[in-house]
Amino acid sequence: MENQDEDIISVLADSYAREIISLLTTNELSAQQMSTQLDIPVSTTYRKIKSLEDLCLIKKTKVIRTQEGLNESYYKGLVSEINIKFKDGKISYQIERIKMDDKIIRLWHKFSEK
Repeated sequence: MENQDEDIISVLADSYAREIISLLTTNELSAQQMSTQLDIPVSTTYRKIKSLEDLCLIKKTKVIRTQEGLNESYYKGLVSEINIKFKDGKISYQIERIKMDDKIIRLWHKFSEK
């Protein structure tokens, strides 16, 4: 668990990772779309995605087959809030993850808009 704590703090210290988390809070995007919006290389985007997925901060939501016959994965954030605290020389964090009920409500709103 301590290793995961260090990994999460390390990821949160990375500006690209934070920007990806921020983008995926309100959007469902592919790696290419994130790369374009953040103006970073696709290879860097995929490395950040892998780290964020491993820590359950984002999730692959769907895979679409492109006209070229390639699979394009889309991602969504799983975090609604992250609190970081420094006290007595130690850094701690608390992550509020999106609840399943929230996902169902968002899905219902998405269908009701159409």
